Amino acid sequence: MTDEEHNKYISYLFFAHGAFQLLMMLIMVSIFSTIFIGDPELARPGPPQAMVNFVMWFMLIFQSLLAAPALIAGYAVLNRRSWARTASIIAGVVSAMNVPIGMAAAVYSLWFFLGERWKSVYPEKAEAGDHRPHELTDPVDPRWTGYYTDEKGEVVYQPVEPPDWR
Repeated sequence: MTDEEHNKYISYLFFAHGAFQLLMMLIMVSIFSTIFIGDPELARPGPPQAMVNFVMWFMLIFQSLLAAPALIAGYAVLNRRSWARTASIIAGVVSAMNVPIGMAAAVYSLWFFLGERWKSVYPEKAEAGDHRPHELTDPVDPRWTGYYTDEKGEVVYQPVEPPDWR
């Protein structure tokens, strides 16, 4: 299987996980509202309506927050956005607690994006991430940083020994 296909299947898994979360949210809200709102002719005492509304809104928001990272990552991975790797790692970690679809999406995406295979699908992001973040344009006093520029113009790191404070 090619890396392009892995990328596509990861996006499908994230979409499936997000859709599953939204489906579970709708089922929970419908069951909850059927049980607690129910038929007004039964005339049985029930919980206060404010509490029922609070719990239903809490479930809606919580389930939406669990589904959102998966849907966002699925979109980013499918369209090969520059931020797809970051979004899929975050979504993989969040979805790992939901078995079976979320766990499958988490394991598959973390395997792909924390390894080396993603670099063939996102080459511009891989090249941008290969530079050293500490490259210096101006020479800096090497006594403080340990970095200096040699004759060829390359940044060299020479570890600085800390002073003996004893």
